Amino acid sequence: MAGRKKININWQRVDKALEAGANGVQCAAMLGVHPDTLYNKCKEAHKMDFSAYQQIKREAGNEKLLAAQYNLAIKENDRSMLIWLGKQRLNQAEKREVKNEFNGLNFKIVEDADGD
Repeated sequence: MAGRKKININWQRVDKALEAGANGVQCAAMLGVHPDTLYNKCKEAHKMDFSAYQQIKREAGNEKLLAAQYNLAIKENDRSMLIWLGKQRLNQAEKREVKNEFNGLNFKIVEDADGD
């Protein structure tokens, strides 16, 4: 009687998918295996749960994405990306100025674009 067919996981393909933001179910479908098979093979091959492996690979993808955005902003001097990164990483916000007059007195209110 023959045993079960040996399943080999293409970890490079899984890594690229995880870096791009895929989850375990999507990776398993891409490989044509059941998710539990992928999770068990991860324990065998990498000595860790798939969720930990996925987190490591996703962070690697996030690092690449942030570096690409940063390079676009700095090297290409992309104004939109500079503004977006400033808002995301430096908590910068556009200011809105409101001028009011009450009983002959002038008031100037400056607030963040989000109303703070």
